[in-house]
Amino acid sequence: MVLRELWPARADGQDDCSTDIVAVHGLEEDYVTAWVDPRTHRHWLRDLLPQCIPYARILTFGYSAGGPSSWEGSSERLLQHAQTLVAELEADRYTANAVRRPLIFICHGIGGILVKKALAYSSSRVAKNVAHLYSIFVSTYGLLFLGTPHEGIERTSWSADAQRNAETTGTPDALLGAIARGSETLQNINDQFAPLTKQFHLHFFWEQKETATAMGTRYVVEEKSAAPILPDTERSGIWADHSQMCKFESMEAPGFILVRATLQRYAQSANGTIPQRWTQAIDYLTRLRTNEATELVGFDIYDGSKPFIYKRSENAQRNEHFHVPYNASSIFTGRTDVFKRIEESILSRPGTDDLSMQKRFILYGLGGSGKTQFCLKFIQDHRQNFWGIFWIDASSTRNAEEGFSKIAQIGKFGQSCDDGKHWLTSLEMSWMLVIDNADDPSIDVSRFFPSGDRGHILVTSRNKECRYHQTVGYEELKEMDHEEAITLLLRAAEKDFKDPKLRDLARPIVKTLGHLPLALDQAGATIRQGICTLKSYLPLYHRHRRQIMGTRSIQGGEQYRYTVYSTWEVSFEMIRKLEKPAAIDACEILQLFSFLHFQQVPAKMLQKAWENSRRTRTALPARSFLSKLFDSFRRDTTTTRPHLQLLRIMHQDGQSWDIIRFQGALSILAQFSLITQDAEDDEDITPIGGDFIAKGKYSMHPLVHFWARDRLEKAHQKTWFALAASTLADSIDFTTDAAEYAYRRSLVPHIDALVDREHAEPLVHPGTSDNALQRAFKLGRVYHEGGRWKSARKLLEEVVDARTTTLGPEHSETLEAMTCLGETYWNSGSNAKAAEMQRQVLNTRIRLLGPSDAETLVAMDKLADTLWLCGEMTEAEELGAKAKNGMESTFGPMDIRTLTATLNLARVYKHTDRSGRALELQSHVRAICEDKYGLEHPLTLRAKMEVGVSYNDLRRHDEAEVLLKSHAYTLWTANDLSKVYCAQGRAVEAEVLLADVLEKATRTLGRDHVGTRMTLSNVARAYSGQGRWSEAGAILNDLNNIISRKIQTGEVDPLHPDRVAILIALARNHVHQRRLVEAEKFLLEAVQLTEKKLGPENPRTLKLKSQLDDVRKGSSVPAAAAAAAAVGEREPHIAGSSKAKSSTW
Repeated sequence: MVLRELWPARADGQDDCSTDIVAVHGLEEDYVTAWVDPRTHRHWLRDLLPQCIPYARILTFGYSAGGPSSWEGSSERLLQHAQTLVAELEADRYTANAVRRPLIFICHGIGGILVKKALAYSSSRVAKNVAHLYSIFVSTYGLLFLGTPHEGIERTSWSADAQRNAETTGTPDALLGAIARGSETLQNINDQFAPLTKQFHLHFFWEQKETATAMGTRYVVEEKSAAPILPDTERSGIWADHSQMCKFESMEAPGFILVRATLQRYAQSANGTIPQRWTQAIDYLTRLRTNEATELVGFDIYDGSKPFIYKRSENAQRNEHFHVPYNASSIFTGRTDVFKRIEESILSRPGTDDLSMQKRFILYGLGGSGKTQFCLKFIQDHRQNFWGIFWIDASSTRNAEEGFSKIAQIGKFGQSCDDGKHWLTSLEMSWMLVIDNADDPSIDVSRFFPSGDRGHILVTSRNKECRYHQTVGYEELKEMDHEEAITLLLRAAEKDFKDPKLRDLARPIVKTLGHLPLALDQAGATIRQGICTLKSYLPLYHRHRRQIMGTRSIQGGEQYRYTVYSTWEVSFEMIRKLEKPAAIDACEILQLFSFLHFQQVPAKMLQKAWENSRRTRTALPARSFLSKLFDSFRRDTTTTRPHLQLLRIMHQDGQSWDIIRFQGALSILAQFSLITQDAEDDEDITPIGGDFIAKGKYSMHPLVHFWARDRLEKAHQKTWFALAASTLADSIDFTTDAAEYAYRRSLVPHIDALVDREHAEPLVHPGTSDNALQRAFKLGRVYHEGGRWKSARKLLEEVVDARTTTLGPEHSETLEAMTCLGETYWNSGSNAKAAEMQRQVLNTRIRLLGPSDAETLVAMDKLADTLWLCGEMTEAEELGAKAKNGMESTFGPMDIRTLTATLNLARVYKHTDRSGRALELQSHVRAICEDKYGLEHPLTLRAKMEVGVSYNDLRRHDEAEVLLKSHAYTLWTANDLSKVYCAQGRAVEAEVLLADVLEKATRTLGRDHVGTRMTLSNVARAYSGQGRWSEAGAILNDLNNIISRKIQTGEVDPLHPDRVAILIALARNHVHQRRLVEAEKFLLEAVQLTEKKLGPENPRTLKLKSQLDDVRKGSSVPAAAAAAAAVGEREPHIAGSSKAKSSTW
């Protein structure tokens, strides 16, 4: 292993401003070849980077990474490499008198795993003799991960050489196992590094080109593994394969500008941050040394200043009484953090007086979270620290009183409940009392606390409110840690919990069961008893969930009498027995929530549904339709729910929503941990005008979510499903208010839950009522608005079909749905379908309402917009002009619909070589919008952006940049800005701008979508501007293939302008590569298509023919260049540029 300096720190006396940059290579590389471009032999760390950051010292670290055979015992080998990296780097910096100099790491491939392990190791070196190694952790400011497999790789993805090496030598493929997806080694390193991430600035890079392997071409490290989505981190793609992504041949190489900018930014910022971090680190180490000295002496007159370390006193009294009803489970697992918290809170420090305060610690949480087992394990481990340990079952007053009576008899102090408490109060010896199952909110648990200051008390409860009885602390027992949960499941199943393959099989089970201890124990029992295997458990579970969760399995004897489901049924029954309106509301709200997504249910959903319904109808009468709907269920109140009067809270007759009643119901559910308020929501209610509106979001444990639904009979499930769908739909307002838009976006997961629910009939089915169809239509519109085109398309097609059947094709509601579906087709790239549907709507509007009706004019404008996208410019202009003129007469020139139609018409002018006329209309709309609607209105922003595009067409590039750069966060605007950069000769900046845009467009819209195709064409433009003709040509060929495929399927017209534009761009590209024969072929096809579309005498046709002649004459380099310039007058526009219906990123 070796640490080499490639570039020294500056020698001009300003070393205090310098930074150490350390590069760590990946597998099958060394510290030199990893960073050297194979074609130019340029070592970018040595030859390029010092030009950008002259004050940085640059080093590389090398280690043995030849392949799997050199990684036997991979977990230990990783640790050895990490320890060596820390030791060598610290020694190098020490001898250079630069211990506190900021550090930045550049990591390729598995080198990133090594560095993560090294930083975790360094962060733990705080003991006196090794604290010098702590300096690496303190000094590290940022990390760049290039293709690091944070979440592992598929075994088939690594190089062919690695695979052949393993096969030839017969060596166990240890490394591939260590970094395979889901490996325990990788998970452990991630767990160690996770708490440290907020200390560092992180930038993740992934490869955007596939690597050729023995199994074909593939990504070595997939994007989701190379660039995990974490808060406050950066993610970028590099247009290179895994090996080449860390080798830059020049300043313009793909990805270099991003890497360079990141390193420059980190280096500039680090010198302001790292000195502060060192000040804090020195304080921390000083306190640590002081504490160690105190421990060594053993006592201090300032007793309160001593650090707490639990030790058993040498003269501790022997345990005389241990009266508990159960034994701790032999497979109890984990919870070490909670153990430590209680030890520090409830156990006395050596030498202190127990009589100063009664120490009460409250442990609360969801039923099944393991509270009882935790207490059993705790008192078992600390038995010898107490003279007596006693147990009270507080599930009922009677049980608790009987428990204290037994304690009194043990102490021979009488036989009553009070006698037992008095005996404990009188004891001078140390005792602990566990009060278990203090769940019932109608029972005051404080009555079970012995009076006085003596004793230690542990209370377990499902009721969150019990925490207010604590004197030394409380803790919510939540789901288990993921790895600990896996261990518990495998131990319960009597499987080897250290076996990596078994742990991988257990992972999806643990995730499905929400890391809940009781559920994991029951799952383990199911597997242990041979009912199924680890592999077959989940299919069995999904098919027989209610039966499995209702099967009793005991973890440690007879101590727990409930199944997973029955434990929450107990909580439900306790709420029901409260016999107050808020309790009834709580039960009903819980059932409603169970049919939505289990996370982040907006609290204001019910309030908004009530308010919207109230606007359209008076308060429900006592015998409403909904009441009648549930009449048949009244006889089932003992088995389903207390009062099947549909959501009583929705029947309130007041003038404003009863926020106190609603919050009271939510509070009851939260007290029993059946729902939890999301951590980021600090406020519950917010005053709006004279009323209050519910605020925040609530979530449920996934198994509680299943239970609340599974507890209902099938018929009742259908009813609650319909109720959830109607409540959600009724809460939706389609206004342009930003808050309403954000609310609608938050509903998408809940619509998914309704649409994908396996037990429910479809939202639209034969016999669906008009009201239900209207609700389905609203949900489809939310999908459409949120960019979920595929989901919107499916739901809206069902609504259109149903309304056409029940209402007829000419009904206003049918046409409304068809209009929305047409827009969905438009946005999903199905241009022909969009035009067909919109033409049908327009013809119907004209026939029923006439050509000048408002609805007709709107339909006309929408069809014109689609025809523009389809390249039918003549008809688009004709209809667009009619729509605009008609709207000016009907709505007025300043109406938002008129202004939208004006912008649509201007876009047609722009793409028919009339940018001056387009600019006139766009500037007119912009001025009106800024004055009437404000600078931030969506239409104002659209007008502003389209003015910028026209400026660019008219070569007013600086003005275009100012307008487009101010809002370059939409797909279309970013593309338009990239064109400006290219026109200004800033092609590298254009490439950087589009890199993130292309990744997002491909991921969210798909490779074939018009927005992605537009982005690809502009990436090709940026490459061309850098002289990278081969790469640009590859993209243009890809686009040509996509268009050809769409022509074959009928999605795109064979004469579409985009087809011609791409052919022209390909011709230009081949001219620059001096491939004139191919250029002539592409340009000839463009001439033929244009002639067929526009006629032989059209100016465009004649211009293309002239350019074709130039290319045919271009046998010399000057002639070829002239031909290229001529061909380059028209780039692919990819219809859609400056489109306002884009998603904001």
